[in-house]
Order: sequence, then C-alpha cells, then structure tokens
Amino acid sequence: MHLESNKISTINDGAFEALVNLKKLFLYNNELEEIPKLPISTLEYLDLDNNKISTINDGAFEALVNLKILYLNGNQFEEIPALPISTLEYLNFGTNKISTINDGAFEALVNLKKLFLYNNELEEIPALPISTLEYLNLHSNKISTINDGAFEAL
Repeated sequence: MHLESNKISTINDGAFEALVNLKKLFLYNNELEEIPKLPISTLEYLDLDNNKISTINDGAFEALVNLKILYLNGNQFEEIPALPISTLEYLNFGTNKISTINDGAFEALVNLKKLFLYNNELEEIPALPISTLEYLNLHSNKISTINDGAFEAL
C-alpha cells in the first residue's frame, strides 16, 4: 500500500485492521511524529522515512511478527532504544540525529543482516552484539573512537 508523500500526521489505531494480508506499507514523506500501532501480522516491509518521528513507543512493533525490512531514516531520532523485532533483517536509521545507542538496542535483532547508521551524530562505535550482520554503514558520523570489542560478535 502506497501512502507516501502526503501530509499524514495521525493514523488511528483501527485504520489498518481490515488489511489482514498486507505485506508492504509505504508511509515515507509524511508528517508522522510517532510510529503508529499497526495490527498487521503479515507486514514484512515498513517504510517510515522522512517523517518527524523521534521516539518509539512501547508496543509499536508488537503485532509486526513478520517484519523484515524497516526504514526510519530522515527522522528526528537522537537515540536508538531496544528494538523487539526478532524477524528484522534490514534496518535503516540513517540521516537522523543519533548520538546514543542504548544498551540492548540490538539484542533482539537475531536475524539482522544490514544496518544503516550513516549521517548521524555518533562519536564512537559501541560493541555491536549482532552475529548475523553482513553489512554495516556508519559513514558521515563524528566517530573518533572505536571501542574494544566493537566488532567482536560480527
């Protein structure tokens, strides 16, 4: 479903309830300030690029038990919280304002293969406990330190 490049700022909780077979949802280039709760267990691809999202509310991804690809670049994130999405394979947090990666942020991401953190405010590379990672993009940050064990699990 393509809803990109509109002026969507709010999505009511039941808006997508009837879409029980939806696999891809494009919501980029809108005015969203938070990630809507999407009760779509079949969803595999979610694009929320270029909105105004700064935090991830508890339960935002609860129903997304098949989500594999998540785009969150071009938003207002300053930190990466814990992401409870074990099925995720591709995560793009590029072009935000991220300076902090919270402890446990990637712990549940046991299938993550590609991680994009380019064009942020990171000053150091923390340990990344993602043994499945095949691609990591950290260009255009403020990195001056690579911590011991940063790549140990890779």
